[in-house]
Amino acid sequence: MTYKCVFSDIDGTLLNSKHQISEKTKKKVQQLAIQNIPFILVSARMPKGMHYFLDELQIKAPMVSYSGGLILDENQKVIYSKGFSVEMAKRLYKYIKYYYQIPVSFYVENHWMVDEIDEGIEEESIITGLKPEKLDLNGVKKVHKLLVIAEAGIVDRLEMSLKEKFSGLKIYKSKDTYLEIMDESVSKSSAIQFLCDKMKIDLHQTVSFGDNYNDLDMLLLTGKGFAMANGAQGVLESIPTHTLSNDEDGIVYALDNLVGE
Repeated sequence: MTYKCVFSDIDGTLLNSKHQISEKTKKKVQQLAIQNIPFILVSARMPKGMHYFLDELQIKAPMVSYSGGLILDENQKVIYSKGFSVEMAKRLYKYIKYYYQIPVSFYVENHWMVDEIDEGIEEESIITGLKPEKLDLNGVKKVHKLLVIAEAGIVDRLEMSLKEKFSGLKIYKSKDTYLEIMDESVSKSSAIQFLCDKMKIDLHQTVSFGDNYNDLDMLLLTGKGFAMANGAQGVLESIPTHTLSNDEDGIVYALDNLVGE
């Protein structure tokens, strides 16, 4: 298989368990850039939490944030944006606070806003290298994502109750302790389709890498989708092609040894 574009998740995929990009992976991505093969980051993160990695990789490429809710071109200009209304966000917020009394994160373009800070928010701040702002929805017209970080059991119950109560939303766990809420039309696969159409690249000539449930549609859409060995069990069971873990340079291994199979 000759591939013309690579799409990669960040956490648990591009980054190792120390939240770093290995030198071997950096070198491979830079080789792709020399060959004019775009290496495109596709993440649930906000743009501000992704720019650093483009700089570290020394590449200029489009970027997909909020799992497809916001797409930026190679000059970091917004070319696609999809969120849900502030009214819906407020309804969700009131419901979560009333029944669960846990912090809620609001993501609006390049802003991360929280109503209170707890251990989960502090850990997310350390992982992303970003500091949240105080919640202020004045002037906000749409919200790209809500995030709730809580114990796994609470997240499970909240996911079920929100799906029963609200419609028009995509509600899913990106980790056992992370619940993400976005517009129902948002997905990594739709973002990839959008970019491939724009770049005039055949989907059959694309490769993708991911480790978690919000990567599934991306891995199934591209010409070859690789689940990282450290991926969630359900992902490994759903995706037939696997590569080494994020601590073993799984992206490099697959591109060098498995893509042509």
